[in-house]
Amino acid sequence: LKFFCLNTWNTCRKAKAWLSQRQVEFEYRDISKVPPTEDELREIAKLGGYTIQQLVNTKGQTYKKLKPNLSAMKEGEIIALIQANPSVMIRPVLMGDDRLVTGFNETAYEEFLLS
Repeated sequence: LKFFCLNTWNTCRKAKAWLSQRQVEFEYRDISKVPPTEDELREIAKLGGYTIQQLVNTKGQTYKKLKPNLSAMKEGEIIALIQANPSVMIRPVLMGDDRLVTGFNETAYEEFLLS
């Protein structure tokens, strides 16, 4: 499992603690230190049934500060935006080989781990 998160974000810390308490093995990735690659972003979008544009957290502070016009941007530009400003990405992301879950909800995490 891969876990993409921001160490400074409270929900990410809660999700990480929840996984650790249940002794779930995962590869932790602080996206502020090591942003996702283009291939990883495309895989996250594919597994989650998202467009690249939907990987941007439009409710977050970084998005509101930057005010990018996502509808006018091409996929590559949005990927570059996320890589340059990782805190604009939806998070946390818990990804397995063939599925993923975004955000943190205990029930959704339990279902993810059982499937």
